[in-house]
Amino acid sequence: MTSRYCDNITRRDSLQISALGLGGLTMASGLRGAMADDAATADAVLFVNLGGGPAHLDTLDMKPDGPAETKGEFKPIQTNLPGLQACEHMPKFSQMADQFTLLRGISHTVGDHPQGQSYISTGNRPTPALQYPSLGSVVTREMPGDPDLPPYIAIPDTEWTAGYMGDGYAPFKTNAIPKLGQPFAVRGITLPEGLTFDKVARREQLLSKVNRTFKEADRNSQLLEALDTFGQQAYSMITSKRTIEAFDVSREPESIQNLFQTDEMGQSLLLSVRLIESGVKFVTVTNTGWDTHINNFAGHKKLIPPLDGAITGAMTALREKGLLERTLVIIMGEFGRTPKINQNRGRDHYPRVNWSLMAGGGVKSGQLIGATDAGGESPTDDTDIHPDDIGASILHALGIDQHKEYYTKTNRPVSLVPDGRVINELFA
Repeated sequence: MTSRYCDNITRRDSLQISALGLGGLTMASGLRGAMADDAATADAVLFVNLGGGPAHLDTLDMKPDGPAETKGEFKPIQTNLPGLQACEHMPKFSQMADQFTLLRGISHTVGDHPQGQSYISTGNRPTPALQYPSLGSVVTREMPGDPDLPPYIAIPDTEWTAGYMGDGYAPFKTNAIPKLGQPFAVRGITLPEGLTFDKVARREQLLSKVNRTFKEADRNSQLLEALDTFGQQAYSMITSKRTIEAFDVSREPESIQNLFQTDEMGQSLLLSVRLIESGVKFVTVTNTGWDTHINNFAGHKKLIPPLDGAITGAMTALREKGLLERTLVIIMGEFGRTPKINQNRGRDHYPRVNWSLMAGGGVKSGQLIGATDAGGESPTDDTDIHPDDIGASILHALGIDQHKEYYTKTNRPVSLVPDGRVINELFA
C-alpha cells in the first residue's frame, strides 16, 4: 500500500524482502536491547499519525472570533474540559476530552511531508547527514518482546524507518486493514493456500544456509543482518498460534468490537488495541488524506468523524482491558495548516503551529499545555514546544534515556534525542 501527498510523490517501503517464499515481509526484530528502567510509566505506545497534517483551526485549536479570511466553516462545541472548544464534528471526543491532555502551539520550520514525518517520528530535526531511527525502532532495540510478535507494527503501512539502526529494527507493516465479517489475512503471517508448515520448515532451513553463506562473505552488512532477523522471526510468527490470534480481531468480545465503527480508521484502532494487549510494544496507525490544499472543509468533514469515533473507542477499549495506564497514546500529524484560507477553499502547510493529543502511560489527563495567539498564527510567547520535546517525553515515559548513545555504521556516536526536553507537566 502506498500513499500520495500534494507533491504527488509515492513513498514505497524502503525494503521489500521475500522471506520463506511468503513474499513482501517487512518487520522489526526484538532480539536485543535492555528493558526500560524502573522510572517508566508506560511499556507500550499507540501513535495515531494523521498523515498530511490536520488543520488546527478546524479541529482542536478553533478561533471562532477570528477574522473572515481565517475563520472556517465548522462551528465550535464546548468539551467537558474547561477552556477547550472542539470542532462540531467531534461530539464523542467532546464528551471525554478530560481524559486526554492537549498540547497546542507545537512549532517547527519543516514544511514538507517527508521531512515533517521524519521529525515527528524520530524527535530529531531532519538532516541530510544522518537518518535517525523512528521511535518505534528505538523501542524495538531497547525493549525486546516476545519473538513470536513483531515489537513494532505499522497499520497499514508507514514512511517511518529504522534509520542508522538498520533494517532489522524497521516496522512490520500489515499492508491491510481488517474488514468487519471477513477473515484478516496478514501477508507474511497467514499461510497461502497450498503452503504447509512442513514446507515452511524446509524453506527456513534453506534460508538459514543461504544467510550463513552470505554472512561469511560480508559480516558487516546491515542488510544481511536484517535478512537473518526477518527470516528467524518470520518462522516464529507463522508457526505461532498466538501470533495468528493476535491479528484476529474477530476474537474480540462483542462489547469491544461495538466500540468501533466499521470504517478503516475504526478497524485499524481496534486491531491496534488487540496487538498491544498481545504484547506489541509500539503500534502506529497512519491515517492519510489530511493534506487539504483544495476543499479543506469538505475533506476534513469526511475525515474528522471517523477519527472522533476511533480515538474515543480506543481509549474506552484500553481502559476496559486495563491497558490504558501502561499504554502511552499520541495523536498528531506532521504540522498544522495555514490560518489563511486559499482561493481553493483549502489550507496549506503550516509547521509553525500544530497540536498533539496525549493520554495514558503516566500522562496527567485533563490538561491544556501551550497555546496560540488570537489568530492561531503563532505559539504564545510562553509556549515553547517542539517535536524534539515530544520525542524526549515519549522516551521518558518508557524509561529510555534520551541521551543514550548508539553508533552508526561509520562508528559515529549519536544520542537518541539530544535536543529535546521532557515536558514534565505532562506527567502526573
